[in-house]
Amino acid sequence: MKAMMNALLNSYWKKWIRKHRCKVAGGVMSLHKRSALTLEEGVSIGHVVVESKKLAIGAHTYIRSECVLSAVSSIGRYCSIGTGCFIGQQKSSHPTDWLSSHPFQYTDTALTYDPEVADVTIGHDVWVGHSAMILEGVTVGTGAIIATRAVVAHDVPPYAIVAGIPAKVVKYRHPPELIDALLASRWWECDIEVLKKLPVNDPWATLDLLAGQHEGGQANYRRIQITRKKCSVLPG
Repeated sequence: MKAMMNALLNSYWKKWIRKHRCKVAGGVMSLHKRSALTLEEGVSIGHVVVESKKLAIGAHTYIRSECVLSAVSSIGRYCSIGTGCFIGQQKSSHPTDWLSSHPFQYTDTALTYDPEVADVTIGHDVWVGHSAMILEGVTVGTGAIIATRAVVAHDVPPYAIVAGIPAKVVKYRHPPELIDALLASRWWECDIEVLKKLPVNDPWATLDLLAGQHEGGQANYRRIQITRKKCSVLPG
């Protein structure tokens, strides 16, 4: 009976989320019981596991199925995250300087093991390839690309392309002066309908046009918060 009630509630909240212009394929049951997920409009999440205590995801970001969102606190707008990624893998989930690394030592005993965990933060317009892993505490800069199956243990600069195990910078998407201009423009704050009308295949031309209309074309996305117990619309 309890399983049936949970399934009905999950179906109800999935439809509610859809009505608010987001998608969470697994519904509220894909969240850990203590997790709170904040979404801007246009976010689409496949069948993923959400373990983060508090996670905010920006507008138009999509996350494919089979991902785990563990120690991660924020993912920006317009991010593309491929299938099977693990974001926020803990570095010290087992003790290495005790008698053993096995949990028997702090399961139903007088000892506790509670390592300090630092969250991952991901900027805007980040592309994470299939089966990549990002370790806890890493900051991924806006515009970065993480190659398929890369293991990211250190911060990634804006607009850098990283690959390998451990991941290293292979090259940058743009020259330094264009990277600086893109970051200064904060183009991801513009309304998507404004962006669609611009020559986005030519970043310099796009930035020139944005300079004259950025103030009038800013996006105003609604936000919703999702937990296992309920979903709600957040104020302005």
